[in-house]
Amino acid sequence: MSPVEYHYPVTGRKGTGGIFDRLPIQTLEKDHPYQFALFILAFTAIQQRSDAPQVVEEPAATFMEIASIHGKPYVEWAGDRNKDISADYSATDKKDTNPVPSRFGGYCNHGAVVFPTWHRPYVMLIEQSIGNIAEELAHDIEANNPDEHGVWIKAAKELRFPYWDWAGKDVPENGLPPVLYKEKVEIMAVGSKTQTVDNPLSFFSYVGGVPSDFSDEKDDSTGQVAYFSKWQRTYRYAYSTPDPEGSHVDLLQKTFKAGAKDLRHRVAHLFTFNDDENSAIAWDDFSNHTAESKRDIDFVNRGSLEGVHDTVHTLLGGNGQMSYPDYAGFDPIFFLHHANVDRLLALWEWCYTEYWMESGYEHDGEQYPWTQARGTYAQVYNEQLLPDGPLQPFRTEQGDYWTSSQARFLDEQGYPKYYSFPEFEGIKVDQAAMSSQERASARKRVQAYYDFDPQTKAKQVASHAWKHLPVPNKEDPAVPSDHAVIPHYRTFVVHVRLLEHAYNRSYSFQLHHKGNAHSSPQHVGTVTVFTRPDHSPCKACAVRREAGSVVRGMIPIPPELIDSIIKSNGGGESGVSFDQTLAHIKGEFVGRLVDVTGSELAGAEGGLEAIQVPQHRAASRRVTPIEISLVSTAVAEHVEDKDRPVYLCDWQHHDGIFNGGWLATHKDSV
Repeated sequence: MSPVEYHYPVTGRKGTGGIFDRLPIQTLEKDHPYQFALFILAFTAIQQRSDAPQVVEEPAATFMEIASIHGKPYVEWAGDRNKDISADYSATDKKDTNPVPSRFGGYCNHGAVVFPTWHRPYVMLIEQSIGNIAEELAHDIEANNPDEHGVWIKAAKELRFPYWDWAGKDVPENGLPPVLYKEKVEIMAVGSKTQTVDNPLSFFSYVGGVPSDFSDEKDDSTGQVAYFSKWQRTYRYAYSTPDPEGSHVDLLQKTFKAGAKDLRHRVAHLFTFNDDENSAIAWDDFSNHTAESKRDIDFVNRGSLEGVHDTVHTLLGGNGQMSYPDYAGFDPIFFLHHANVDRLLALWEWCYTEYWMESGYEHDGEQYPWTQARGTYAQVYNEQLLPDGPLQPFRTEQGDYWTSSQARFLDEQGYPKYYSFPEFEGIKVDQAAMSSQERASARKRVQAYYDFDPQTKAKQVASHAWKHLPVPNKEDPAVPSDHAVIPHYRTFVVHVRLLEHAYNRSYSFQLHHKGNAHSSPQHVGTVTVFTRPDHSPCKACAVRREAGSVVRGMIPIPPELIDSIIKSNGGGESGVSFDQTLAHIKGEFVGRLVDVTGSELAGAEGGLEAIQVPQHRAASRRVTPIEISLVSTAVAEHVEDKDRPVYLCDWQHHDGIFNGGWLATHKDSV
């Protein structure tokens, strides 16, 4: 029990004279030199680096404290000291440590409908901390340098936390911008001069040593170790040694570039929800990777914001902190990543204002609540989640906890947050749309920006080769009366369901194409299980498979790849049937389960002709995916208004891809 009550409210950048945009980090560095300099100096200060500017610090707003909120160490945040700790996690309480899986001891919400809303005040907190320090520094600069009057303080008031759009058009070619990994950075100084300083975005060194509950993660088969109990700083793709020289940036860049196109496609699909969806279920599908409202027979899948977010974590982390929920918050790039997640949330809720979590969902006439299955530091196992429920540990100025209802929206109808994002494809998220037509047209532009444009793609593929692909006729009830189906065109995705605790750590399913006469071998996409190791007493217990949640995801298959498969197998000219084309698609795929280092855990060959994996070499049922299946949908366009987004209809489930079984290629798969 804390001896006194103390609460540090999360107000964002209140009192700065208005609502200002969170800018892309590249734009902040290039076009706003004073803001960028203050951002770097203030970030250095809250990290408490030895060469940081000396400022008056709020203990709860240091980077060490803010980062600790997300996962380990499992302790009370300094900004929410409470006398009543009856529901709080305790490492010495068997009700928290002995369940299988054990209760999560960090504050963050994952695998639940409040994933997007919980992380919004979290990013506001670091924005507030850095902004307050930036203002303090700006006042000092102008007080000591009268010629600089009116420059630095204005920049500080307008400063908002930047984001990095990891699904931007340039990322497949360029990967991460240098400002995110270079250990030195050039900033503006007094007198329009420049200076080179340590870059606080590249890594963070723990203050006061490594927290006592950090533990190493070791792969006995490969000997690879993530030395979390010994590393004094954060790393990305670290060398397996207790004292690496630095992050393996070349491997980070290579890996991220390889996965970037898939990220773009998956972001685009987040904006393909139709206008006539069930509100609560649409929010569930979009918001999180568990999708509590889904049943086994549900195969309509646009992916989730959390699911894309999960893959970005492991692409950035490798065997470093970003790949582990317990430690991810300590890598400074975490917050630029989540600022972009928040940007995508802002765009989505602007486009889909009516879709919301509500108080639960309905199935077959029965009402079901939303829950946080694993608990958190402040939430017990299976605690009900409500729109007006608390988002601990973040409090408002009034002393109450933030709620998901308050976290919604950045426009005038929303609770004040004092930030916005730059205009994107005609959308300004702090200004509500004037009509549903405006929202719909914007959705189509967002889809196209992230490379989902079936109307254009249908004209680019070899239409004669696709003519055997079935589509519903205009009388089909699945097709809206004011829409017409694009002839002979379907969009294909792979539907994925993975076991959260299959390997007791984060891992991914990767879909690869073998290559054919018209296409080179390529990585198609990834679905990631971003989870913490469970160290409950029943470590290898089969119960974990049944007790753990199922992570859902999807991988869009580019139409260019489908086109190459169809053409390489005779196309429509040789009388190939749709069933044969489905078999050809599956037969050209290879599946891999990999850990965060990219090491293979299990592999599978697709198609009906794949050789059955011998029983003695097969991966255990406790690790194999629940489902990897091929799904397709027809695409309908509005008859009169071509600016409206397409309508996805006639979803068809084409069964599993890897029916020959999974070959165990790692001892943890046996």
